[in-house]
Amino acid sequence: DLESCKLSEVPWSGSGKERFFFDNAQVCLIYNAGELSLVEYGRNEVLGTCRTEYMSPFLISVRLNEGRNDIQENKKIAYLIDVQTVRILDLTSGITVATINHETRIDWLELNTRASHLLF
Repeated sequence: DLESCKLSEVPWSGSGKERFFFDNAQVCLIYNAGELSLVEYGRNEVLGTCRTEYMSPFLISVRLNEGRNDIQENKKIAYLIDVQTVRILDLTSGITVATINHETRIDWLELNTRASHLLF
């Protein structure tokens, strides 16, 4: 993030076919062969990884310490595992917060700023 001078350097041994997404103001999304890696701007390590075949900025929502005034870390991602399953993952602990099965078509996902509610 050049505006805030938050730079990240992460050792990477990829295939050369990675796709990079810079749509989020706090994290870079790196997608390759069904695996999504997240790098927080200003940190020199991978924040977390998850498996998904549905890589679209509309189908992934990442929230990092937004809307919070307390000291506790709140870093979460919501993404599609498959067409009928949404997973919410806590990126600080690696624990699955929720897995939601549904029967409707999902065009977009969005966590609210505190990552306590999921809209889809």
